[in-house]
Amino acid sequence: MAPKTNREILTGGKNYKQKAAKKFGTDEVTFNKDSRLEYLTGFHKRKLERQKKAKEFIQEQERKARLEERAKIRAEKKKKLEKQLEDFKQAMKDVGDYVGDEDDKQASGSESESESESEHDFKKKSKSDSGSKTESDTEVEAEEWNGFSDDETNVKPILKKYVQKYSDETTVDIEPLEPNDNFEYLAELNNVKLEKADQILDQSIERAKKYAKFLGVEEKTAAKSKKNKKFRYLTKAERRQNQRKANNNKRRK
Repeated sequence: MAPKTNREILTGGKNYKQKAAKKFGTDEVTFNKDSRLEYLTGFHKRKLERQKKAKEFIQEQERKARLEERAKIRAEKKKKLEKQLEDFKQAMKDVGDYVGDEDDKQASGSESESESESEHDFKKKSKSDSGSKTESDTEVEAEEWNGFSDDETNVKPILKKYVQKYSDETTVDIEPLEPNDNFEYLAELNNVKLEKADQILDQSIERAKKYAKFLGVEEKTAAKSKKNKKFRYLTKAERRQNQRKANNNKRRK
């Protein structure tokens, strides 16, 4: 068998690649119309979602920054307070009035020792007293207690109590509120003449107009009321006509 030429080797590789592409390639490509339509028409919606997420991310970062700042301020205040306390303790030590931890322990130990000694002495004393009791003491103890004496009840208290009775009474009359449609009667009660109401209203309106004109308010409202001319693009024929007029004017000059 004759050896293969370079051309045959390259052609065989090309054929093999084509066969492999056909073997492992896609047989059919299908499009989902709904997802395609959503993608093509949802650019603005996705843009708003991205903006919303970015805004939420910024707000979260600002919140974390505020929390960190508060924690930092609290730590600084705590550190400052501890420093002031240390300075105060040092100043008290310099003066000699400060009692530290060791002094507290020694003071508490001496107090406990003194308390134990006092309790021991009290027990000894109670035992000696119980042994030396006489019959008269037992008779005195057997007597019953009759309560407080009258002298104690006659003591005037510090706080005084005053009781006053009010005999005055107030009465409230509740009447139903009924609308009164008689305007003439109400006008007479309020000293208002309905015959001159229209005349007074016209005079007040005229006076207000004059005052507004004096202040320059009327001119501004009139200028605002004027509608701006609606902008309109010229048609092709109108542009040609205007161009022709401009050319004629140039030729005349």
